[in-house]
Amino acid sequence: MTAADVAASASRDRLRALLGLTEETPDGVHLAPRPDERTPDGAESVEIRVPGGEGGVPAFLLRPEPARASGAAVVLVAGHGRGIDDLVEPDGYHDALARKLVAAGMTVLCPEMISFGRRRFARPGGAVPEDPAESTCGIDAARHLLRGTPVMGARVADARAAAQALRTLPDVDPQRVGVAGGSGGGAVALLLAAVDPSIAASLVATYFSSFAASIASIRHCPCNIVPGLLPELEMADIAALVAPRPLVIEAGEQDPIFPIGATREAFAALGPVWEATGGPAPQLVVEEGGHAFRGARSLELLAARL
Repeated sequence: MTAADVAASASRDRLRALLGLTEETPDGVHLAPRPDERTPDGAESVEIRVPGGEGGVPAFLLRPEPARASGAAVVLVAGHGRGIDDLVEPDGYHDALARKLVAAGMTVLCPEMISFGRRRFARPGGAVPEDPAESTCGIDAARHLLRGTPVMGARVADARAAAQALRTLPDVDPQRVGVAGGSGGGAVALLLAAVDPSIAASLVATYFSSFAASIASIRHCPCNIVPGLLPELEMADIAALVAPRPLVIEAGEQDPIFPIGATREAFAALGPVWEATGGPAPQLVVEEGGHAFRGARSLELLAARL
């Protein structure tokens, strides 16, 4: 191993420790049917089951028509909102991205993240929040931090299990499983690709910038906080751990919470890393709007890389 390889391995181990990912996901992860009264047309309601885990992770599975199937697959992670429902039904941010990926021939698994949709923490008495878009991030962030690990680490672990579950499907090439997400989902996508070299490619939308210019300077949800990342692991340092695998970044020119100037500055630092490792150069797609994940060009780039 070169000195750069040793340094990257040490940084990856450090990131895993900060996220609480000190153990590998056990073998035997699989998908099982899950009854769900809110299953949209064209989606299968399933749950991701991890041996020894506490219950399954609710998810939607979408498969392309056999004639269009490419063998590639994507774990698609929602940002703040209604959760996985927003990934298959048009909304103001995600715009039914799962269906766009399926139209491109990819199998898509959308795991419900802690704090959203079906995994919101119950109110006293067991009631769930009445507003479908209301998250319980603050409570879940506190619950996890009080036990010494960030909720972001638990979300990354669930996304990693989703990737392993996809590899068990007969119509999926295990070597061509990627991850995509925007905003909070983009955080999960970036961190998963950084800690798990088996992720073939990643799309990080409306998140990649710098901690200094975004989360440490602008009001953000506490679920974004991973204690101990700074000063060693800025966003660009984490993204560098994805090399030499393909990385596509989407950003909004007018994004008010992830400033585009910091995005461009951080992205400029990535080129030499990929050049040194011999991988395809990372790609930055800047959309004219603000904080919204449309994938007009970035999904096409991800599909090409997978």
